[in-house]
Amino acid sequence: MEAALRREIQIRTRIESIFNKREEDFPSRVEYDDYLEEREDIIFHLVEGDEATRKATEEKVAAYRRTNADSIVRNEARRAEELRRRVAAAEEGAGQAGISGTAAAFAEGKDAEPHQGMEYTAALPEVAAAALGAAPAPKPMGAAGADGNLAAGSAGQQLSGDAWLAMALASGWRQDMPKRKALEQAFGSVLVF
Repeated sequence: MEAALRREIQIRTRIESIFNKREEDFPSRVEYDDYLEEREDIIFHLVEGDEATRKATEEKVAAYRRTNADSIVRNEARRAEELRRRVAAAEEGAGQAGISGTAAAFAEGKDAEPHQGMEYTAALPEVAAAALGAAPAPKPMGAAGADGNLAAGSAGQQLSGDAWLAMALASGWRQDMPKRKALEQAFGSVLVF
């Protein structure tokens, strides 16, 4: 990543973590839009401004941080609690949906802003951590032979059909995929006048 872009992302993350009010914190949409515009102006001045502009803007940010410290902490806590609830709800339904809890929490995209200056850490549920700790290490796969087939372990035996099917299913392949793909291609090429 380019240094200038990395610097802008760092500045944006820091400023968005300080200027973190939401639309419901304002009496009208116009006032909220003005707040967002002010936040973007601050980011622009810190990224593109000269030394004097950056210094004046940093002083403005520091003053805002001092006067709004309670609201900044409250909004960070509210966002973290909402994220925690979303992840917990998604983990309950993750077995049915087939996606992880974190992915499900951010699938909607609404108010899921991990770039807003908050540190998010992922922790395995206790059951999964216990299962991973007790599981044996996977057996290493051998290199592919001249025919392109993988050899299982050091014995050089070919993988069974069940082992190949298990690997394919684990990667997301389903048995109906070739048939569906053939049908899509066949009917996709039919011209209708």
